[in-house]
Amino acid sequence: MRGRGWVVVGALAFASMGAVSPAKAQTGALVMTRGARTISAALARHRGWAAYDLRVLEGVGGSVTRQDDGATLVLFGDTLRFQDTSTYFETPRGVVQLAYPAYARDEAFFLPRSFFVDWLPARYGRWLGAGPNGKLVVRSVAAEPSGRRIVVLDPGHGGVDAGKVSASGVREKDVALAVARQLRRVLRSRGYTVYMTREADTLVALADRPRLANAWKGEEPAAMFVSIHANSHRQSAARGFETFFLSEARTEDERRVAEVENSAAQFEAEGSAEVDPIAQIAASLRNDFYQRASNDLAAVIQRNLAGVHPGPNRGVKQASFRVLVGALMPAVLVETAFLSNPREARLLGEGGFRTDVAEAVAEAIDAYFKGHEHLWVAQSE
Repeated sequence: MRGRGWVVVGALAFASMGAVSPAKAQTGALVMTRGARTISAALARHRGWAAYDLRVLEGVGGSVTRQDDGATLVLFGDTLRFQDTSTYFETPRGVVQLAYPAYARDEAFFLPRSFFVDWLPARYGRWLGAGPNGKLVVRSVAAEPSGRRIVVLDPGHGGVDAGKVSASGVREKDVALAVARQLRRVLRSRGYTVYMTREADTLVALADRPRLANAWKGEEPAAMFVSIHANSHRQSAARGFETFFLSEARTEDERRVAEVENSAAQFEAEGSAEVDPIAQIAASLRNDFYQRASNDLAAVIQRNLAGVHPGPNRGVKQASFRVLVGALMPAVLVETAFLSNPREARLLGEGGFRTDVAEAVAEAIDAYFKGHEHLWVAQSE
């Protein structure tokens, strides 16, 4: 390819392969242009992030070989090895981290957009180049954000999984759904696009909840995931509210809460996806971007709940909640109050308190969106 034009090594499995006008390329497509000719690969959204089939590089002289657990690309004399579901790949110069995991789907193998439009031109700039005069230009046709603000609400537990149950019979699954419904009503009245992982007393697998959130988010940059729960402790005197974001637990209390909420997996059908929370944190957080954003969101929620909650502010905490793993957006888990505490259990059973909690969280979401415009710009660039 060094100054000789394109060498097509194999037929691509893309209907859009061939001479295509860049102006007619579909939104989100990967476009490789040289002179008057263009190769275009359609945008894939199977996992919630922008990705393209690695085989598009066959059109510029690459050779792709699929293995059961990954794929190998030979390009410009270099051999690159990718593993299914991994954020890392091997190059002759060492291991490189991807923004999001690579993944296989049928015969295709997908890599995140940043590999093609950022890493590839930077690594092979002397051959790919940029600009006119026959040099190859690699770009992605940007999707225009709609300007929507998306909030995915996740009422904890459901169906056969009641969650925690107070001595008086108040069930966590009912409290979580009631608060989420109230919160949805308030947010929609303020113009938000709101989705709920469950709208009735049904069981949804923990791993499926962030997957649903990613699908609803699509290519929109401004989105968040809020999981609603109620707390419990072996000591009935424990009370108050706390908000968690995804990271490794630092204290025994943080581990305790995560273990209790993660135990919901026991109700899932056999064959449900197993998730190693710590291993998946690195795969789902983009250079700590979402981790820092989630910490900020948790802090705003805590400040607002302090204005309506009679219990103590137990602060922002972190732990390995399975329900937060893989959410490609700021994601938090709110423990609204303690069902193991008789007074707070009574409050959780009252509509007025649940409404107060919902409105406080809505105010926090408002404040967060207004104060973090830089996050949405960073994601859409």
